[in-house]
Amino acid sequence: MTERNMLFRQVLGSFATGVAIVTTRHDDEYFGLTINSFTSVSLEPMLIQINIAKHTTSHEYILESGHFVVNILAEDQQLLSTIFSGAPPAERFKHVETWETKSGGPVIEGSLAFIDVKLVRTYDGGDHTIFLGEVTDMRNLREDAPPLIYYRGKYARLEGGADQSSGSA
Repeated sequence: MTERNMLFRQVLGSFATGVAIVTTRHDDEYFGLTINSFTSVSLEPMLIQINIAKHTTSHEYILESGHFVVNILAEDQQLLSTIFSGAPPAERFKHVETWETKSGGPVIEGSLAFIDVKLVRTYDGGDHTIFLGEVTDMRNLREDAPPLIYYRGKYARLEGGADQSSGSA
């Protein structure tokens, strides 16, 4: 990695993000990986975007299945985030309980919320693919836990609770 690439990663790390695990089902097998590159795109229609590195196993299976689930992680799911970002793909679902959405995508038990998504379009994004998807189902699952946050290359915590916000972005 070049010095400029390292600086780019460091600067982008100054933007705190939530952490999610994107899952999909392909040929009756589950695949998934940890992401922090996720955003809402549109309310009408409801669209979201994720960005997945092209070299990952899950990348191809999301393309082939045409569906994915964004599992928004709670602070107490840090270990799962680590497992889904580093363990071999075949090992990842051995450490978690799941249930399926109507589309058959796996929801990770204990997540704050999930968003079930139908893939609408893909765009080239350099070493990543930009996946644009339409929300087909979603649900808040836990109101009792803070989110898992990633900041400057480490997991971080909200101080003072999430209810102290004074406005919207």
